[in-house]
Amino acid sequence: MSDMGRRSALKLIGGAPLAVGFGFSATEAQAASEHAAMAVTAAAKGEVYKPKFFTPHEWKTVRILVDLIIPKDERSGSATDAGVPEFMDFLMIDPMEEDRSREGRQTTMRGGLAWIDAECRRRFGQRFAECTADQHKALLDDIAYTKKGDDDDDELPSEPREAPVVRLRHGSAFFNSFRDLTASGFWSSKMGVKDIGYVGNTAWLWKGPPPEVLRKLGIEE
Repeated sequence: MSDMGRRSALKLIGGAPLAVGFGFSATEAQAASEHAAMAVTAAAKGEVYKPKFFTPHEWKTVRILVDLIIPKDERSGSATDAGVPEFMDFLMIDPMEEDRSREGRQTTMRGGLAWIDAECRRRFGQRFAECTADQHKALLDDIAYTKKGDDDDDELPSEPREAPVVRLRHGSAFFNSFRDLTASGFWSSKMGVKDIGYVGNTAWLWKGPPPEVLRKLGIEE
């Protein structure tokens, strides 16, 4: 996967705090953002966050994935610095959501992470979290974007010729939704808002036209 950078990722979701692939509302995303903010504050005090949904191995995988999507740069921290994994963890167990919807998103997340591990085992003989940076890139290069075309016998870049593209499409569908969810979590965080440069509603006190403008118009101050 090419280094997308946070500005490119922002364009993917148009700045909206909603990850459509997982079926979350803006209200739910706001609640998750507040939860993540509290976790980030607690972590700064030395408290270790214990995920409510993710297993220890899934948690490690999620943290690697989100930082590959939005790494630390010269402007601000990475997705994990912004509390994106905590944002996701809350959304997976949101008590305000209906059981069926919550179970559906949990299945999507857990199944997608399992697919990534299975594909890494097939290619590299080990799970995603144990793979090298080059192996991470090789996999994500193939699933970061779906390939246009309807021929299920076509291959995506870097994929062994005997493997059908339909298998990779499952991984690509998950990764695209996961990437949108990562961006949603980052840009609804305090760090993400600062990264954009958003200042909200600020008061602007009118002090009248500048003196040089009045002089030019021949009007006395």
